Amino acid sequence: MRNYIFGLIAVIILFYSCANPGYPTGGPKDETPPKIKKSTPKPNALNYKKDQVTIEFDEIIKLDDVYQKFVVSPPLKKRPKIDARAQRLNIKFDEEEVLQDNTTYTLDFADAVQDNNEGNPIESFVFSFSTGEVVDSFAIMGNLWEANDLSPVEGALVMAHKNLNDTAFTHDVPVRLGKTDDEGHFAIRNLSPGKYRIYAIEDGNSNYMFDQPGEYIAWYDTIISPSMAYVQMPDTIAPDSVVFKEELVYTPNDLKLFLFKEESTEQYSLGEERKDSNTLAFFFNLPLEDFKLQPVLDESVKKDWAVFEPSMKKDSMFVWIADSTVYKKDTLTMAYSYLGLDSLNKPTLVNDTVKMYYFTMPKKREARRRNKKTEEVVNTLKIGKSSSSVDVYNSFNFIMPTPVKQFNVNAIHLMEKVDTLWEKREFEVMQDSLFKRRYSVRTITKWTPGAQYLLTIDSAAIEDIYGLKCDSIGKMFSVKELDSYGTLLIKMQQTGDNWLVQLQDNSENVIQQKYVPKSGKLGFQYLNPGTYTLKLVLDKNRNGVWDTGKYSEKLQPEQVYYYPDKITLRATWEHAVEWNVKDFDIYDFVEKNRKPKTRDE
Repeated sequence: MRNYIFGLIAVIILFYSCANPGYPTGGPKDETPPKIKKSTPKPNALNYKKDQVTIEFDEIIKLDDVYQKFVVSPPLKKRPKIDARAQRLNIKFDEEEVLQDNTTYTLDFADAVQDNNEGNPIESFVFSFSTGEVVDSFAIMGNLWEANDLSPVEGALVMAHKNLNDTAFTHDVPVRLGKTDDEGHFAIRNLSPGKYRIYAIEDGNSNYMFDQPGEYIAWYDTIISPSMAYVQMPDTIAPDSVVFKEELVYTPNDLKLFLFKEESTEQYSLGEERKDSNTLAFFFNLPLEDFKLQPVLDESVKKDWAVFEPSMKKDSMFVWIADSTVYKKDTLTMAYSYLGLDSLNKPTLVNDTVKMYYFTMPKKREARRRNKKTEEVVNTLKIGKSSSSVDVYNSFNFIMPTPVKQFNVNAIHLMEKVDTLWEKREFEVMQDSLFKRRYSVRTITKWTPGAQYLLTIDSAAIEDIYGLKCDSIGKMFSVKELDSYGTLLIKMQQTGDNWLVQLQDNSENVIQQKYVPKSGKLGFQYLNPGTYTLKLVLDKNRNGVWDTGKYSEKLQPEQVYYYPDKITLRATWEHAVEWNVKDFDIYDFVEKNRKPKTRDE
């Protein structure tokens, strides 16, 4: 009977399992990071001077980009070897590396140590030990942002110097350091009591010093003395009750550093190119002054052999060769000069010579049979890029494909369509002072909002440097209606000398900018519908642009603020905002509007 009952139960179980097929769920997802099981030495051990640290965890681990995230403080001459095997993390110091006596060493892995299955990282994982009798325990914390746009900077070194001399940053290795995370946050740990200067650097040559041009840097103006204390912190345990508990707080814990690159004074060539037989281009790292160019050993070259066209930033020079005896040569030897600086930063003429090549592939032989009546192709000069819709405050612009030799303004006509008729309008034509192939047409009075205009150019009115003349040209364009724009009115709660408000589009290009008057009231008109950002630059030298800093002169970059919210404008809207700069919360703004920035971007 007993065996019968057991057999019946087995049949029932088998039947139930067949009637309910499925797969095991595997349980809830593991979201717990690895924990230290044991280590050699123990955390915060004293008098440890061996060349290896071993940490064993409670589960199998893996490393994520450890050599980019890991930093050891104080810095070592040679990077230790780091590897993960199963549950064990090994850190092996170089055999030639001698650990300093009576020093606390901090191994900062950031979030590089993760569990093998789910990739759960140990956030801000730090392991410390001392070669002496004491483990130093002070800390300095804060954030590092890009000075120009307040983007958080990831992967920069933030350093503490005990040498308080201003020049220590340029020739000394720091006593302690930390690295910024993806939010720009940093922590310099295990500091001994004392006074420090704080610096940050994107260390191009990995020597922990600011010793070469082009490195991004930041520094804190005030000497820091770290401290710690137990503070009563509120701990809510129920909706209607609050208790307090003691919590150890390190200070300062909110340093604000702003990273920048100094404006270079050393000018040098970035290269040159000859894309076409009749064009040359020269590129430099800084705006050019007094640039001169001449073919070498060619006495037949005319004085007006070329037209020079600088870039908008004046850091490049585009050259149109007008002399056919020059541009028909496959190889050109060009001598150029520009005003630069010598080793003592004094103006000096820099000279150089380069060879520039342009070769054309031989054309394939034409078929012997061809139509005797082939039409002759006549090349004419055509207008390049031009406007089709013009803002009421702007001009009609067009660009010529090549430099112009002759321009007969009397052969140009502007007409406005009134009802069904075209009426002549008085106008003026202006050539861009820098980009000389760009021309602007503007009425003597004002554009009529919503009206249609026709610009006509008579045949042969324009001739370029290669002798090409234009055919008759007609360009029609319209002026936008007033009700297609929005208006932004701003009331500043505070004002200051040389406060520059910049209105930026969704890509943060400056659309308009104005200095804040004493009344604090300003406005931007004729704005196209869209999303805008407001930026405030404390423009100390009132030059209309944001300026970087200079460490040798202890000059910080110009400070910037942002209106906390994006502004959406619609057509016909008059949008008004009140801006209290004192209420600017940089942490909230960055969290909502910025992504981490590394120098690869």
